[in-house]
Amino acid sequence: MTQTSPMEPFERHEEIVDYSRQAREFLAKSRQYLAEDDLHQAAEKGWGAAAWMAKAVAVAQEWEYNRHAQFNVVMYQAQDLCGDARLDDLRGTANELHGYFYTRKIFLRADVISRELDRMALLLDILTPLTETN
Repeated sequence: MTQTSPMEPFERHEEIVDYSRQAREFLAKSRQYLAEDDLHQAAEKGWGAAAWMAKAVAVAQEWEYNRHAQFNVVMYQAQDLCGDARLDDLRGTANELHGYFYTRKIFLRADVISRELDRMALLLDILTPLTETN
């Protein structure tokens, strides 16, 4: 189905692919921002990558994820489903990246954000199999 309006429903598989692709694009963009020393945007795009991949998982698994606050719930459900305990720490890292957007730049460290973006790549890799539908 061709999407003509943001209000029209996507075909489920198309929606999952769209969220997954956007997550990867956000992660790539976060690295560009980091290279430009735009630490706030680098961190926020890292958070966005995690949030959008969690949304892909939620759609695939038919879980609710309509509000920002549901990110943690979806991540806990994903951890329960796949059994990967690393998701708990990775969830926390994603939330930290989001919090950096509200932190004065003088307190941000590029090396820390870089490591945390690496962790978001791992989070996306762990979540990807959960986006597959039957």
